[in-house]
Amino acid sequence: MIQSRKLFTTVGTTVVSVMCGSGLVLAQGNLPMATTGDQVVIKRETSRVLDPHKYRVPLSVEAIQTVTLVAPFDGTIKQVVAKTNSKLQPQSEVVRLDNTSQKLKLSHAQALLKLALIEQRAAGKEEIPAALAQAKVDIAKIDVEIVQSLLDQTSVRTPFTSEVQRILVADGQYVRAGDPVAIVADGSKMKVEVPVERALADTGKPFSLKIEANEVEGKIDQVLPLPAKFDVLRELFDSIASVVVVVDNIDGKIKVGQTVYVPLIPRQPVIEVPVVAIGNLADGQRKVQVVRQSVVRDISVALLGQIGSSRVFVSGPFAEGDEVIYEASHQFGDGFQLKPSSGTAAATAAGGAAGPERSTTPTPPANPKVGF
Repeated sequence: MIQSRKLFTTVGTTVVSVMCGSGLVLAQGNLPMATTGDQVVIKRETSRVLDPHKYRVPLSVEAIQTVTLVAPFDGTIKQVVAKTNSKLQPQSEVVRLDNTSQKLKLSHAQALLKLALIEQRAAGKEEIPAALAQAKVDIAKIDVEIVQSLLDQTSVRTPFTSEVQRILVADGQYVRAGDPVAIVADGSKMKVEVPVERALADTGKPFSLKIEANEVEGKIDQVLPLPAKFDVLRELFDSIASVVVVVDNIDGKIKVGQTVYVPLIPRQPVIEVPVVAIGNLADGQRKVQVVRQSVVRDISVALLGQIGSSRVFVSGPFAEGDEVIYEASHQFGDGFQLKPSSGTAAATAAGGAAGPERSTTPTPPANPKVGF
């Protein structure tokens, strides 16, 4: 619903916005500052508030490489050598399976090899016995190598420099071939897949992420088609893609599983507003002014997708019933009470056009809700 009303109020700065490239450029209007008793006209529209939970997609940090180590054969865990969060060099032992059987088989194969070597020497220079003896030696050597390999496999080792994320078995536990025994990860670099406007999706381009409370810089490593988990964001943006962002983590401050926040996934209510309703706060953040229960409020917003040249989705601490101001004859400040004039009330009661309105004494601005 779009309405036009006349008000008396004292207000803050009005800013008119115009289109530009990937976002909005704000052109400040030279409107007079209203004072109590002034008659002003504002135009506003009732907003339709969209629940941000609809667009929530959990994002978290992953290690650049993660491997699940598995049991090479059926057997019993003899010893868990490494501990969770321990730092390991390549080929470090993580879990050791019982190797008694492999040791006995190795001893048996070594004994057969020794016997074959004795037979080889006893064969002398006779051609056929010598050839048979050599064949026995060759077979015995292969048997030794096979059993030695099986013995080596009783130690499950990490393939690269890593940190143990989880130990999945305990001493004495029986496992079957292929059962997971531990998870190890290379945390020297971290990665996360996030949605981004397609125009900004370039391999090698710097990319800022918020990992929990910290802002970090990474680089776009891969540009991918949008996965199904981000499909819900399509209604807010004309064209988006998915990128894998890689962040250096030599100091180890970033941990696997930490939560990641990106601007394209709104955390506050979403509404669609006219482009001309976007303004600037004193700290440079974007804002939208609304009339909330006859009080003017400055709402700090994040810009989302644009709809044509005249409208845009924004996210901020909006409430049902907020009326977005998109045009005014004066500048409006945050937190001032507005009161319809008697003419407006009478005209509205009679079904006529809205008339002048008056303000009451200004009230201090309330702190808007900024998150969930």
